[in-house]
Amino acid sequence: MIFSKVAEIISTTANCPVEKIKPDSPLASLGLDSLKAITVLYDLEEEYDIEIPNELIEKMQTVNDIVVKIDELRQNAAA
Repeated sequence: MIFSKVAEIISTTANCPVEKIKPDSPLASLGLDSLKAITVLYDLEEEYDIEIPNELIEKMQTVNDIVVKIDELRQNAAA
């Protein structure tokens, strides 16, 4: 499941308990500043062998935003 992997990576990067991470959690509330958010997205690119365009990074405000975008990118890559 994508959410659990995203939550795991955020937890590691932000030093935040994974139990605090919910789909509607704003990234900033989890301790992710812009640099840490980029680190999370880089780790997810590596995990899922996808490329997240830089212009999308600013649009991702919640954990669910990341999950949805990764799912879309994975589906597009498989097509």
